[in-house]
Parts: sequence; C-alpha cells; structure tokens
Amino acid sequence: MKCKIVLLFGLFILALSCKKITNVKLVDGINSGKLSYKLVDDAGKGLAGIKVSLYDAEMSLSTSFPAPNALIVTVSTDQDGVAYFSDLLPKNYLVIADTVIVNKLRYRTNEFIQVVADTDKKKSTKVSDFSGFINLTLISNSDYRTPLRNTGVVAYPVNDLKLNSGNIFDVINSSTLKGITDANGFVSFRVPSDMTFDFIVYNLTNRNLGYGYGNYGVSKDTKNNPTIYSYPF
Repeated sequence: MKCKIVLLFGLFILALSCKKITNVKLVDGINSGKLSYKLVDDAGKGLAGIKVSLYDAEMSLSTSFPAPNALIVTVSTDQDGVAYFSDLLPKNYLVIADTVIVNKLRYRTNEFIQVVADTDKKKSTKVSDFSGFINLTLISNSDYRTPLRNTGVVAYPVNDLKLNSGNIFDVINSSTLKGITDANGFVSFRVPSDMTFDFIVYNLTNRNLGYGYGNYGVSKDTKNNPTIYSYPF
C-alpha cells in the first residue's frame, strides 16, 4: 500500500511539472514570431527613417490595396534600414513601405511575407527591385507604319510632374528615364512599379518636341509593350 501511495504522489508531481512547463512556453511567446524587414538601396546600404506598415494579409486582396481596417502597426526603419516587428502571430502579412527615393526615382515596396512561430524572420528588400519594363515602339503618325529612329524619348511620372513650356527642357536634361530609339523605333525603360508614366518625344538635333501620349505603367517584374504614334520633328 505504501508503494502505491508513493507512486501516485510521484505521478501527481509529474503532472504538475508538465503543466508548469507548458505555461512557461506560452508566457515566453513560443506561439509568436518576429520579423526584421530591411530596406536597402542599389549599393546594399540600409535606408533609415522609412515608415513601414504591417497589414493582415487575409484582409488584403492585393499588395497594392490593403483593406482599411487591416493595418496592424507602423514603425520606422532604424539607422541600418531595419523595421523590427515582434510578437506576431504565425501567419501571412502584407508589408508596405512609404515612398523611397533612389536614383531620383520614387519607389514603393509592397509584398506578402510569412511569419513562423518561434522564429525571427529576416527579410532584406532592394527597393529598386519593385519595378518593371516599359518597352516602347515609336511609329510615325504620318503613315502609321514607319518607325521613328534615332529619336529621344523621356518617360516621366504623370502624378509627380506637371509639364509646361517653362520646365519641359529641365525635365529632359535631368531625367534618369531617358533613351534613344533604335532602327525599329524601339526603346526600353525600367520604371518603378505601380506608377503611371507618359512620354516626351524630341528631336536630338533641333530639339523640337511633343508630349502627352497617354498613361502607361507596370506591376513588379512585368512588361508593358505600348506603341505610340508621333509626327517626325
């Protein structure tokens, strides 16, 4: 009988010990994860002071349009370019950073990231990777057939710039999205994604020009292949 009492008492102590260990794991956050989200420029340097917002991915239909009530928290990147999020439930999140200027171009990062329990997930994002290609073919408006070769073309963001006769040559001279058409009237631009662009077309010799050909944009890692028509200048 004494042996049975000792055995039952031992099992009771073991049960209490198991319960205590389980509670400690919950308190220590074993069922949550962390995210270190780093923004870098083309040289790999961290971008400090950028606001990064974390959204519930289940309430967001796309990376571009999160639900208004899906926002969880917003933090700013530190001096190393890292936005740190802790105590996150293990699930998918939509991470969106405010506008970042790199090489005179404005980028906005937005991507889905999965957080795993009891893991410090580290994600480094080069902001200029959020871009795509506008592959433009320029055709003569005289016959809608002849390529306009050796013609200057500038792509400009329509929401950022309001062109007029007083600033258009400054835009041409300072633009980083500038090219010259080849023999087929073709020129390609790598542009920030989810933005709208229009074009300036100009003669390289006499500087005659035209602009206002329409609105074009791309999603990340995609291509847009428009054909626009212009009179030779």
